[in-house]
Parts: sequence; structure tokens; C-alpha cells
Amino acid sequence: MVLYYLIDRKKRNLLTVSAIITAILLNGLFSYLNNLMGFPIFLNSTFTVMTASLFGLWPAVVVGLLSNCFIELLNGFPGSYIPFTAVNILTALVTTFFVKTKHFETATHAFWLIIILSAVNSLAGALIVTFLFGGTTEHGIDNLVKSITVSGKSVFSASFFVLIVVNIVDKGLAVLPSFFLYKKIQCLAAGEK
Repeated sequence: MVLYYLIDRKKRNLLTVSAIITAILLNGLFSYLNNLMGFPIFLNSTFTVMTASLFGLWPAVVVGLLSNCFIELLNGFPGSYIPFTAVNILTALVTTFFVKTKHFETATHAFWLIIILSAVNSLAGALIVTFLFGGTTEHGIDNLVKSITVSGKSVFSASFFVLIVVNIVDKGLAVLPSFFLYKKIQCLAAGEK
């Protein structure tokens, strides 16, 4: 949304479509490379957060929806990425809410966005993991979830606990670059006026 102040109206649609396509490709690529490396994070919503902060809700929802479809394609259609589209769309909704309500202006705001996104994504993710997959999604964090369930915890509580820790790191890697870029563009926009 902040980018709209820097460009004329005629170029906005082209810029928005280009940003959506780029964000989908980068979310997919980051997630795919992360899976290859075996890191216990996701990296599938970094550019969803960036799109929400710079372009608004609908472009970010499109990125969230199509990123998971693209990740599914890159991984040979295992069926374990499409259900998490809801989580990526929640990321778009929460981030856009923060930006629209002027709660993406300070480092403290960015910190709270990381915490809230982590909680919302972990809750939604734990519900999906528990009820659609029975606790196993063939992702790197499954072993952590299994080790906690062995101690007597439910699949839901084990998934939520693991996801909250993983999401704090994952959403930090998504929110912080987006926040710094958002603030830089905001400064440029203020200089133009």
C-alpha cells in the first residue's frame, strides 16, 4: 500500500501483478530450498508478509493462496501443502490489519506482529496437522512433535508447542525484512511529497 504513493496510477496494476508473481515464486523457492536443506522452519510466507505490508490485502491473499499451490507443485503434489494455504492467508489478513491500523510503524509493532502471527499460525497449523494429518506432515518438525507425543501429550498440544517455537523464528524472518523495507519506502514517499 505504501508503494502507491510513489508511483502513478497507470503503473500500479503492472507493479502489483509483477509483485504478486515475484512473491509467489520466491515463497515457493525459499520453501523448496528450505525443505532440501532440512531446516525446521517453513519460509513459505516471507513474501506474503512483504506483499501485505507493501500492496495490501488482496494481493497478499493471492500470494498466500498461490504460493502453497506452487510449493505443492515443486514438491511433486504430496498433498501436504495445499491445506496450509489457510495459514498463509491468515498471515496476509493479520499483517494487513497491522498495516491498516497503523501498527506497523515501530520496532515494537514489528515484534508484536511476529508474536501474533506466530500464535495465529501455530493454532491454525496445529489444527490442520492434528485433524487432517494425524500429526505427521512429512516435514522436518514431525520428529519433534512425535517425541513430545511419546511423553503423553496430545498431537494437538505437541504440534502447537513445536509450531509456536518454529513460527517465532519463521515469522521473524518474514516480518523484520518486510518492516525495514516498509519503513524505507515510507521515508522515500515522505521525501517525494
